[in-house]
Amino acid sequence: MSAEQDNILLGAGEIYMYEFAGDVIPDHATIETSQHNVGHTSGGASVEYLPEKYDVENSYGRIVKSVITKEEVKFKTGLLTWDLNKLALLSTAKITEDATEKTRKLTIGGGGFLKNILVRFVHEKDNGKKIRFTMIGQGGNGFNMEFGQEEVVVDSEISAIEYLKNFLAEFEEELTDYEAAAIGA
Repeated sequence: MSAEQDNILLGAGEIYMYEFAGDVIPDHATIETSQHNVGHTSGGASVEYLPEKYDVENSYGRIVKSVITKEEVKFKTGLLTWDLNKLALLSTAKITEDATEKTRKLTIGGGGFLKNILVRFVHEKDNGKKIRFTMIGQGGNGFNMEFGQEEVVVDSEISAIEYLKNFLAEFEEELTDYEAAAIGA
């Protein structure tokens, strides 16, 4: 069995999110800070790639060519650590703080433009190398939270946007020396 066939990923990872207005994806050290970390999550994270395919058929009804006409990427996670600032990223909500009243408010309503947010998910493989998923998206799909007998989890879905030309999302995998040496071999 080759090393690729034995490469099974187990476990969750760290999630980083923040409002983004840049013109290039920042380096890892800029993104992966405690300020951008969402804290604890529940239920892990999921990435969905949803292409729409158009098939060209000949007069015999056989497909002779296919093309992708639309691509969507969605990132879903459950936020376990309570942080109104992270919650505000998922909608058009506004945060107000009042030191005198000792309050912080997240006000939803009034519509407006969604925030562009950079999302980074980092999973560490068994060999210590990392897999990173990065996208720029918007949280206009809402969120869900239930106050009940268990911990409150904010379930969210963020959809990728083409904020940067020809970029919806990317996966980056760090390689061992052995894996890097095998490239092109």
